[in-house]
Amino acid sequence: MIRRDGDEVNASAESARYGRTARLLLASGQHQPAVRQTMAQGARIPVPSLAEGTFTRLRHMLIVGEVRPGQQMTLGVLARLLGTSPTPVRDALSRLAAADALQQSREFGVIVPTLGAAELEELHRLRIAVEGLAFANAAEMHRKADWRAFKLLHTDVCRAAETARAVQFASAVWALRVALLGLSEPSVLSMFVDRIWCRFGPTFTQKAEDHDTRREMTMRLGDIVEAIGQRDPSGAERAVIAEIDGRGLYRNLEANQDLPAPPLVPNAASASVAAGIIQSGAHHV
Repeated sequence: MIRRDGDEVNASAESARYGRTARLLLASGQHQPAVRQTMAQGARIPVPSLAEGTFTRLRHMLIVGEVRPGQQMTLGVLARLLGTSPTPVRDALSRLAAADALQQSREFGVIVPTLGAAELEELHRLRIAVEGLAFANAAEMHRKADWRAFKLLHTDVCRAAETARAVQFASAVWALRVALLGLSEPSVLSMFVDRIWCRFGPTFTQKAEDHDTRREMTMRLGDIVEAIGQRDPSGAERAVIAEIDGRGLYRNLEANQDLPAPPLVPNAASASVAAGIIQSGAHHV
């Protein structure tokens, strides 16, 4: 597809015309079609390339746990699942493996990492630091109209907590998280949060199969939304930390791991990974 010079201008016009509330609601699958239809009446939105679209889809599969820890995936199966050729899938897998969101194995293709206690503790500390900073930055810009959007997204979380599968619940939580942390626009912070959740998402969703975990998560997210509505940023920040601490989210799922995940932040321990079996590289998703 040929990109027209006006696409970038039109995208900016769309953002100015429909504002933050529409962009926040676009994070939710339930509200997305109606909002997109309204926005499309006045703006042309650039279409991503096939390679970028494939990468975005695979990244989302990891973030919301459509794949499970330890699951093995082959290039051919993923290409058929996504309805595309192997080339963009191969490129997307390479990018995700380079960011340690997947492990590449000569024997199995790619494997979703199974996280042990050390990796989960590391992710816990990173979430406190990175998501805490992201929220502190975003909270200064939250307005009354945003609060109404957050309430709608939290309603989706409440509904999914009681009726949906774990993947649908995780998708609703992610939509609200994107809105609360201001991740809808590309930034260094959003890149780091995406990378953390590409790694943590499959484990989170597996733990979200427990209904008590879902209810606690829903309550904690509700506390954040309520504090924002009360214009209480310090209370909202405390609620963010409580939500991250979670209900046993960082207890490892399996004591024995045949293929341990490399650390997200490289250190000397990474040298113990068997050479030639797992390939990890650059530190950008």
